[in-house]
Amino acid sequence: MKLQDLVEKLPIINRFHKYYCPICRCHYQSFKDYTGRYYIKGELIDHFTPNAICPGCGSDIRHRFVVSFLEMKTNVLNANLKLLHFAPEKWIYDYIMKLKNIEYSPCDIDPSKYKYSNILKVDMTDIPFPDSHFDAVLSIHVLEHIKNDIVALHEIHRVLKKGGWALIAIPIYGEKTFEDPSLDDEGRYKMYGLSEHMRMNGLDFVNKLLKVGFAAEVYSTDTVNGKYLDRIVSSPHVESDKWLFYCKKN
Repeated sequence: MKLQDLVEKLPIINRFHKYYCPICRCHYQSFKDYTGRYYIKGELIDHFTPNAICPGCGSDIRHRFVVSFLEMKTNVLNANLKLLHFAPEKWIYDYIMKLKNIEYSPCDIDPSKYKYSNILKVDMTDIPFPDSHFDAVLSIHVLEHIKNDIVALHEIHRVLKKGGWALIAIPIYGEKTFEDPSLDDEGRYKMYGLSEHMRMNGLDFVNKLLKVGFAAEVYSTDTVNGKYLDRIVSSPHVESDKWLFYCKKN
């Protein structure tokens, strides 16, 4: 085949390899749409996002973002790690379970919610492990559910070894956190989108991390390369889920 023939075929090939899911390790021409409507500060907002859900494994953008970050920015692939994972979502759980170098401790305050038999019962504000026990901690969209999130952060810091890291993701809405302790379930539903959410976190969340003693770096889908999302698409769903906080215990 002539070189010109190959060049002419490249656009066709590229269309079928536009996106990549690091969880199921497959390439796709497109992802499936995400649908959802949530109240944000009293206004019902459409979170519809085209090209969001992996058609193979069903992972959302944040799951693929987290796994991409783990592979690109951490030692999760090449070090023997004790890893504590709060509220393990299926896609990240399945990914980590395949890593033979990880001594994995998935946990939740209510293990009965899971079909897995290895989920430990752990209260994030009172972690039943000794100081400096883990090399790494994962907390993906959990802390917004915790009333005393600063206590939970102190506990995460306590159980990490010196030099260990924690990867934390929470929905982010702008620069400043909005929190109203007087709200009941209905009030939180109308203000935060879910009654289980205790606040709407802003990027100032990083100050809490610094307060408990972490060195913290803030990453977003804009600064972590990869074909795990459609970078042309913008929606409230994309914007709130685009942030990661990478914390180290010095």
